[in-house]
Amino acid sequence: MKENNKILQLIYVAWRERWTDSQWGINIKKVLPRGVSGDVYNLADCLMQQALIGSTANPLVLNYLKHSLCAHLVSHAAVLRCIAKYDKLERVYCITALLEFLASIVDGVTCRIKSEEAVLPSSVVHLVYWLLQIFARTVQHYELYGEISAEQSYMLDQTCVVIDRLSQQQFLLSMLYVGCHEELEICGRIRDKYATIKGSLTNSNFTLNAPQAEQQLQQLAYIEAKHLEMQQLNPASTLEKISCCVQPLLAVEVLLNPCKDTSYYVAELQMLQRLKKYSNTRLFYEIIRAGFLTLSNVADTSPDTMWGAFMFFKMPHIIKQLHALQRIPGEQPPPADYIPELVEALELLIEDNLLLDFMDTKCSCNMIEFLLNDWTKQQLVNDVHVKKFASQRETASQLLQKCDNGQQTPSNINFIKRAEVPLSGVLKTLCTNKVQDMVNVLCQVPVGNSFELILSVATVEGRLKTFVSRLIQCNENSKPVPGELGKMCVSRSTLFDVSFLMLTSIVQTYGSDVVLSERGDSFFEKWVRECMVERNKLKNPRQILALCEDSIVDELLLSFSKPEAAQLKPNNLSWQETCLNLPGVLHHVLIAWEQETLSSADVKSILDNIKRRLFSFSVCATSFLCAYMYSVKETELLKPLNMIQQFLAPLTCEELSSQENAKERLALSYQIIRKMQHDVHPAPSTKSRLISHSPLVEQFRDVWRTVVDAGHLPVRAAQSLESLLLAGGAAWLSTQLVEQLLACKYTRDMSRTMDVVFAVMHLDIEKTTEALLQYVVAPLILRRQGEDINEPQSLVLARLCVYCIISCLESRKGNATSALTAMKKRSRSHDEEELAANAAKVRKVIGDGSDNSSDFTDTTTGAGLAALLGSSSTSELRTTPLTLREPLQTSVQHIFGVFLQFVSGDELSPKAVFVYQFISLLVECGGERVAPVLRLLPNGLVQQLLKVLVTDDIKVGLISRLYDLRLQAGRLSAVSDLCLWRNMQMARHSIHL
Repeated sequence: MKENNKILQLIYVAWRERWTDSQWGINIKKVLPRGVSGDVYNLADCLMQQALIGSTANPLVLNYLKHSLCAHLVSHAAVLRCIAKYDKLERVYCITALLEFLASIVDGVTCRIKSEEAVLPSSVVHLVYWLLQIFARTVQHYELYGEISAEQSYMLDQTCVVIDRLSQQQFLLSMLYVGCHEELEICGRIRDKYATIKGSLTNSNFTLNAPQAEQQLQQLAYIEAKHLEMQQLNPASTLEKISCCVQPLLAVEVLLNPCKDTSYYVAELQMLQRLKKYSNTRLFYEIIRAGFLTLSNVADTSPDTMWGAFMFFKMPHIIKQLHALQRIPGEQPPPADYIPELVEALELLIEDNLLLDFMDTKCSCNMIEFLLNDWTKQQLVNDVHVKKFASQRETASQLLQKCDNGQQTPSNINFIKRAEVPLSGVLKTLCTNKVQDMVNVLCQVPVGNSFELILSVATVEGRLKTFVSRLIQCNENSKPVPGELGKMCVSRSTLFDVSFLMLTSIVQTYGSDVVLSERGDSFFEKWVRECMVERNKLKNPRQILALCEDSIVDELLLSFSKPEAAQLKPNNLSWQETCLNLPGVLHHVLIAWEQETLSSADVKSILDNIKRRLFSFSVCATSFLCAYMYSVKETELLKPLNMIQQFLAPLTCEELSSQENAKERLALSYQIIRKMQHDVHPAPSTKSRLISHSPLVEQFRDVWRTVVDAGHLPVRAAQSLESLLLAGGAAWLSTQLVEQLLACKYTRDMSRTMDVVFAVMHLDIEKTTEALLQYVVAPLILRRQGEDINEPQSLVLARLCVYCIISCLESRKGNATSALTAMKKRSRSHDEEELAANAAKVRKVIGDGSDNSSDFTDTTTGAGLAALLGSSSTSELRTTPLTLREPLQTSVQHIFGVFLQFVSGDELSPKAVFVYQFISLLVECGGERVAPVLRLLPNGLVQQLLKVLVTDDIKVGLISRLYDLRLQAGRLSAVSDLCLWRNMQMARHSIHL
């Protein structure tokens, strides 16, 4: 209080004696203790009170206040707060003087010490509210009386001047943005006051002298991050005429996750759409083009049928769901019979004559017409559009067919659409208990490529697991009935055999973790879990043998070695018991053969007898032999290999005719056995993407050359890259991919390569992202700094890192799954739970549940999951987790620690530029979704970066988005960095002056 009284007395003396500003400055420093701010003693408040005692402001005292501000005796925050506290708004002259004073100081507002930083955002918020009060009072007066005085008009003009200065000052806007997260009540009042002003202006038809004032008021009232300047580093989609990201990503996803439901692909494409800033039209165009590009480069084999099925069955639902999820609430509903953005996308696609010509030639038809005829049924396009686009392609298509002259082999694409009906028929038949009907239907499935077609359609339609579960039920129901003889017994054995073979083939194709339940208790599921050899899933032969019963093994040995004698003895063994005990038989035969107790002819006879009983027996025997081969020396492989070859020996016509539908079952068993043998001991002459004698680097370069030549990612190349990932590891593959990226010389080639590299890393996005951040980027920048890690390479590398982090962050393996694991663990490539959960969501959004058949949707599970996921936004299928999962969290912490070392010096270097590009792209591309990542930013990283990066690249928009402003710690950190940025900007500009 003593100092306050001294200050007041000094003000009286200064006013009475009419001191100059310098005199005031000299004398006030005698009153204030050394090193203490005048804010401690409310110097600004004391001066303001004395300046505004009368009906007009005292200009001399206001000059003292300005001098104190310039001499850093008081802070800008304290002065702004004092002005905002003045509530005698009827004193026009005082208010006008304060507005003129504000206009003179607003361009220089800043902070010098920590104590000032804590109060500046709140002061700016209160000041804005004070300005809106003045504005509202004036326009309301005009609304009531139809006129305002000249003094009021001048005061309003000065208010507009201050508002204009505020709106142009990015630092003050950032302070307002931060302050609105702190002063929520005042922020609400500001918006209410703005609504009052807008209503008064509308009702009174009042014309402001500053036409932009109303828009600036709205900006201040509804301040958002988008109002704050931020340098854009991620290129706009309009600059990218040809995209190379959608096709490689879909090629990888369909290869790895063919069983995923529609919502998985929709979420993946939504993520890509946000990263690339695509409109719906551009996204739909890229999706369709990706399908055609991939189909143009595959042969008529399983990948062809899979991609054809994806194109015809999955893609329409993806487009429909994307369109429905991105519809803005309250927007005018789109036409019922077509999607406008899809029509615009098709107009872009129709211009790609080379691609469409190739597809028309490959499929021997007008591909656009063939595709759109089906899409009309799903109301994606209507008949008018089909006729329009078909007519545009008709001439070219007919000419191509004439040139082809009937020499083109019909593509599987022509048969894929027809496979949907047989699939439905098979599923319907499997629901019945008529053994003979099931035998007749299932034995026709393996004929030709029908099995592949049906599997492809079932996979992309989400009905694969339904198909498998019904085959398992069929296999269970085919158990032999005691005392049953004749045709019915034969039919049951055939049903067991064909269902077992089909199930084994499916497990080989997709993996047991994809198509089988984890704790399934059926015979087939137990056999797969305990006895079947899968790729990358070894089985211990001793454990398999432990399941055998000695008495049954002895009985089977007698039966297979002397079938004539065994027929005299009643046999009550089931086919299931035989399958489980065959390993014991094979083990005894192997030992006897090695000890020369049995001759080669005896062994051949036993193996032939095994195969003649049921073809599934030879598959069970081969599975054990493959497991056995893993556990023995290379010198001991010959005999088990010869035994497997005996199972592949052809049968005579008499043997084939003795069994019902033997030819189809035998062919399927050969296919299964060959694959088992190849996985364990591939032939040296076999040309396989898994087997090569050349170094991995050479293999990678060969594969990459095919990618560059094709201009996209062929399916075969994606398969080879997956094999290289398994062989070389994530760190090795990531290094090779980044090397190819940095080898590009032109920005356009670099961007295209980055898109392909980003897609390839989705072969295992978590491991490759971990490798990229922990083992590739930092050593690369340190080792090659100044060579090719400069512009634009550093920017593209930073973008790749950011894209991978965002994709890994949004990966469904961990965020939505974490809430669902309590109910049921999900497999790698099939999400029955997602299917059920999203079925309800899609019905609500699209109004059509046809995508999810009752055959494969568990309504109970769907209801439970809908309750878990009900709080998520309807426009986004992936939510941002609150915390990062491992290994992403450790990887991000590691790279941020490296960044802190990069900016620890005092000089600008490519390392510091890379840090800025990385952080800026992370904020720009990720938005609020990367909040868990930004929480890991080390203390002092941004401030050190500001000191090192002396350019104007860092803007307030970037700094304001780095922190969680809902938390006090986040607000304090943001204000501290913003004030440092402000002081450095002012120092830089003062040097220029």
